[in-house]
Amino acid sequence: MANPPPPLARRIELGALLRTYRERAGLEVGEVAEALGWSYVQKVGLMESGKRKLAPLELNALLDLYGLSAPERERVVALGKEARKRDVGPAFVADWAQTYVALESAASHLKFYAEELLPGLLQTEDYARAILQEGGALVPREIDRAVARRAERQERFAGSDAPRVTVVLSESILRRVAGGPAVRRGQIDYLCALAARSNFEIHILPFAAGAHMALGTSFTLLHLGDPVVTFAYVEALTDSDFFDGPPHTELYTLAFDRAHRAALSEAESLKLLERARSESDFLE
Repeated sequence: MANPPPPLARRIELGALLRTYRERAGLEVGEVAEALGWSYVQKVGLMESGKRKLAPLELNALLDLYGLSAPERERVVALGKEARKRDVGPAFVADWAQTYVALESAASHLKFYAEELLPGLLQTEDYARAILQEGGALVPREIDRAVARRAERQERFAGSDAPRVTVVLSESILRRVAGGPAVRRGQIDYLCALAARSNFEIHILPFAAGAHMALGTSFTLLHLGDPVVTFAYVEALTDSDFFDGPPHTELYTLAFDRAHRAALSEAESLKLLERARSESDFLE
């Protein structure tokens, strides 16, 4: 049986959902704090960002204030119960990495757009090791742990709660050799195997597609919960950004949709992957 999403993921999901209901009620952060008798306004922001647990009485007071329907209230109360549990799990290098993995484990639909580097969840162990070794920031023991964690996260793809995964990869990813020809061939074989799964869509965006809205960046969209809460995740060398509301999520969603439309079909993408594996100029 797959492990349930960690409480951190549920706190972040709950906070984003409560912000949506607050905005629907037409209330500002300061008005909420005043109505509930909270001594500092920042408490609302901490709650909505998932950085603070809410006691049952606090959550019920918020739901009264926001005027939720009975079904909405039932859903939020159940989510709040999960969010109050104690976080237990491995230590990560940075808080942003822990936050991303928590959200990833709770997502029902993941959308990846990548230009130069394959997303970690799509990497073979050999490819991941080659990338991490080249980075030079980790010692061998840390690389082993990072590769093992990545493999563990991939196990969810085959589970009963496997998320939908939609991937748009730039053609440049196929042409960049990482770890040598054998590693590259193994990585392409793995992408072909993923493409055959019913919950996966893999699309290649060819150079011939020209300029597009997502050009020059890579990002992930994560859809969680019911009603759906969307997060956009953008990672850099030393940190990352999470966006959980408009206009950011709307723009990243639009950029992904445009890249998706411009990309090759699944069948055409698979043919290009197979050709990439067999053509020596892609691998040598």
